[in-house]
Amino acid sequence: SLILVIAGLTMVTGVLGAVAQYDFRRLLSFHIISQIGYLLMGLGLFTVSALSGTIFFMAHVILAKSTLFLVSGVVHHLEGTYELKRLGGLYVEYPFLAVLFLLPALSLAGIPPLSGFFAKLALVQAGLAAKQYPIVAAALGVSVLTLFSMIKIWTEAFWKPRPEDGTRVTLQPAEIHRIGGLATMVVPILVLVLLAVIIGVSAEPFYALARQAAEQLMDPARYIQAVLGGSV
Repeated sequence: SLILVIAGLTMVTGVLGAVAQYDFRRLLSFHIISQIGYLLMGLGLFTVSALSGTIFFMAHVILAKSTLFLVSGVVHHLEGTYELKRLGGLYVEYPFLAVLFLLPALSLAGIPPLSGFFAKLALVQAGLAAKQYPIVAAALGVSVLTLFSMIKIWTEAFWKPRPEDGTRVTLQPAEIHRIGGLATMVVPILVLVLLAVIIGVSAEPFYALARQAAEQLMDPARYIQAVLGGSV
């Protein structure tokens, strides 16, 4: 019960901190705190289904958060700032970068059919099965606020027109598009996005692997026997 209380507080504290931010990296950093709350939720529930969801969620969030931080780095490289108020118009200038942000952002918020939806669904179902309704409510509410903060980044950095005082200070257009410039920064992001999409559209086999791992965590006798040999 104590772990579930800590999980709920971690979720809520992290997402409220993110909602209040207008710095690209700080907003994403607060979301790391929030997402750790979901991992704690699985540990607090401590059932096979909950641990399965936790393992699946961990794989999802590693890909999603890594992608979002890499996108923020590219935006800073292009625009010279992390301040959302000073950004704008990136959807028009770099539509591919906008898409590479949008997919992991929606996945982080738990929008189907992306991996984040199935990860959160597994945890919510485990919570309902354990009749832990307060943590389920917290998880669902935090997902809504996560979506709100991702929309805020999208609106401020990508969708709204570029502010009059918004100037690119790091790279010039010719330098951005040269071979070895922007492409080398975008390719790793593209790879991570593809992996996240694959996990989402092929959730069943990946979840089956997560469940096998969860069963071994709950009953480590087979692992001990494989390592040490003999009977346990």
